[in-house]
Amino acid sequence: MILQYILLVSTNLIFQASRTYNTRAIAKEDSMWKIIWTSIIVKLSWIVSTSIGIKSIFDGDLWLAATYIVTGVIGDYIGMKIKYTVKID
Repeated sequence: MILQYILLVSTNLIFQASRTYNTRAIAKEDSMWKIIWTSIIVKLSWIVSTSIGIKSIFDGDLWLAATYIVTGVIGDYIGMKIKYTVKID
């Protein structure tokens, strides 16, 4: 049970922060490799965190579902606080 919480918190924070970073990289037309790697991280972390979150709802574990929501908001905040610099050629 505690392992689900740890896995959910870590993958959801990674998902939210990397998704925000990836979106910013795409919007600024950054390096293709940076966009691809962050996209891979987004997809992998999304599938793990979302499957745990959905399973918690079906199992009636509202604390785990609430953890999914809260860590999603915290991850968005972290993603926006990451300093993003672009080199202009």
